[in-house]
Amino acid sequence: MKLRFALAALLFSLSALAQQGATPAPSASDPASVCFTFMWNEGIPWQSYSIQVRVDGKTHFEGIPNPSQDGDNDPVQQDFTMSEANRQKIFDSAQRLNYFRGDLDSHLKHIAQTGAKTLVYKSAQVQGSSTYNYSQSPEVQQLTQLFLGLAAALDYGRKLAWQYRFDKLGMNQLLRELEDLQATHQVEELSAIEPMLSKIANDPDLMHITQQSARHLLKAIGVPGAANQGAAQP
Repeated sequence: MKLRFALAALLFSLSALAQQGATPAPSASDPASVCFTFMWNEGIPWQSYSIQVRVDGKTHFEGIPNPSQDGDNDPVQQDFTMSEANRQKIFDSAQRLNYFRGDLDSHLKHIAQTGAKTLVYKSAQVQGSSTYNYSQSPEVQQLTQLFLGLAAALDYGRKLAWQYRFDKLGMNQLLRELEDLQATHQVEELSAIEPMLSKIANDPDLMHITQQSARHLLKAIGVPGAANQGAAQP
């Protein structure tokens, strides 16, 4: 029995080694992509996350929340389609930044730690990446803020989903915070959490003020008829 197990383990190891080899470059059929990653144990609300945006707008998010907020550090994944405006901004910035084939970090002394950030560009023709804490480049700063704003929006979507299940009375505070962030352009791509906002806006069992906050946010991202949802209800 032990001999059969050892042989099976050996065959599995040989198979894995054969499959690994050198990491292949993206093929001509693979769409170009930009990936932003963030890592910092003291990061709030996320300790780490990655956002990959393909040239066709398809976007994948993976993140681990900081458990100091609510004790939750379960991994989060979400797929959505990036808006055309932000997709264009991301790939135009990548081009102007030479596809991140250079040092983006300022290397200035006495700059506070805000987390390790990495920008990666991959296509069949070009590959580049750069890691930085802080960059003096306005282009990099704007791109960083876009991704940070997206991560913030997804965090609020995660928290709203939890409160919808377990603490509906506390939802209005979160929605008010999100409205303030949206008004000051500190969140991006609220359309990624549109299903949750619509669920709140259309739930007659929630307080009217909570529904109204969700409708305001839906209206801000251009959801048709958002302002009139539930208008016929007393």
